[in-house]
Amino acid sequence: MNMFRLWRLFHRSGTRGTSGRTSALAIVAFASATAVFLTVLGGLHGFIWRASADHTFGCMIDSNKCAPGTYETWSKALAHADKLVATVGDGHWTADQATAVMNTYSDGYVMLAAFASLLLIVPFVALAGSAARLAASRRDARLAALRLAGATTAQVTKLTALDAGGQALLGALVGMTGYFALIPAIMLLDFQNQHFTFEQLWVGLPALAAVTVGVTLLALVSALVALRRVSITPLGVMQRTGQPMPSAWRALIFLAVLAVGYLLLNSISAFAHLGQMVVYAIIFGVFFLGFAMVNVVGTWVVAMRARSRAKHPKDAATMIAMRRILDNPKRAWRNVSGVALAVFIAGMTSVCGLLATGIGGNHDPFDPSMLYMRDIAMGGFLTLAFAAVLAAVSSGVMQTGNVYDQADEYRMLALEGTDEATLDKARMMEVITPLNTVMAVSLGCSVLLLFPILAMSLLNPASLLTLAAGIGLCYALMVLGGCAANHAAHELGHAGYRTDD
Repeated sequence: MNMFRLWRLFHRSGTRGTSGRTSALAIVAFASATAVFLTVLGGLHGFIWRASADHTFGCMIDSNKCAPGTYETWSKALAHADKLVATVGDGHWTADQATAVMNTYSDGYVMLAAFASLLLIVPFVALAGSAARLAASRRDARLAALRLAGATTAQVTKLTALDAGGQALLGALVGMTGYFALIPAIMLLDFQNQHFTFEQLWVGLPALAAVTVGVTLLALVSALVALRRVSITPLGVMQRTGQPMPSAWRALIFLAVLAVGYLLLNSISAFAHLGQMVVYAIIFGVFFLGFAMVNVVGTWVVAMRARSRAKHPKDAATMIAMRRILDNPKRAWRNVSGVALAVFIAGMTSVCGLLATGIGGNHDPFDPSMLYMRDIAMGGFLTLAFAAVLAAVSSGVMQTGNVYDQADEYRMLALEGTDEATLDKARMMEVITPLNTVMAVSLGCSVLLLFPILAMSLLNPASLLTLAAGIGLCYALMVLGGCAANHAAHELGHAGYRTDD
């Protein structure tokens, strides 16, 4: 059987109903991930452009690599800005003076943008992986059917790679279009008391090609790993590996690392003699490690919460939802893991926004220190928005994939007399329970790490209001994803989905 014939069988008319929808959702997910990642990468490129004498990365890290004459001019401008700081001091700043001084903060902006990009890699990879798993949710059964029709294992593997790679490539190309559409909106933002230009936000063709290749490879790896979990033999589609329960060592590691991080931040002044860049590196490193530990402990906490509720369920929907979570706690965690980052960022952003308002009584709109904190707050809000969108799309995609994966189980429950409202409630609880758990853990971790640095600023009403708004945004987007999954479940039930389709 040649590959062309195999491709026609794989995409035969009988599979267009559900597989077409899952393919479209996968492409949308890849496109969203690519657009957001390229936009954030463009912002990082813009700050590097401003922090370099000749607008190149090499010149920023090594002055010997700068174009002739550019570094000398750059140094004179920085020296002039230092004189302005000494001359104006706490007096009234003009816009031009503020812009000149803000250019001296360029290295700090690059570090903050790099930190934001590093944080967003996690939901970016999660979203791309969920898109690949969604496409695989209806692919496995069809691949096993093709084995019955005479296809070889090698042909099935090639077909899997071709299908997953094609979806990822198309999604990445659509995402590039989204990136171009977002550039004019980003150009309206004011950082360092000046707007971005297209040249600053343009990442270049090599970066576009690298991101496209990266998204495609990520989809290929996810698809082939999923393929290995299913023995694609004529009867192999039923041979799936079980999911082990997470062990308690995760919680011990989480608490130990969190304690070390708190002690480091509580004594951060002891590292001041090493320089500002080292202090920033320690702070960002501790926060990134704290978020990583939330991901380590997340599966265990979700499983423990589900086990506790399953012991004393208040209704049938609770029992169904908790048993579904315990059946695969890793999947339940993946559904909401992106929110952990969003809540983490919301905690940091709420305090930065407060400091940007000038709580010490300094309300000069062009004061460089106030502009710096305002820019940090704005960057935090942007990162929060991007993380929330990625988390919502990822959760919606994964929940929809779960609907197709669990279609037979829910159909059997319906045949046994379970009403549709109970099943809808169970699907929503399968999302809300891990969501509440991850919000509590992530928010607690964020506040604990922020407390040694900003102390009582965390309890300011403005901070709490901003934090509540960020959490509310995450909640709204996640519930929207749950409603979309229930809609997909209703369509699937009305379509009379067959396992041999």
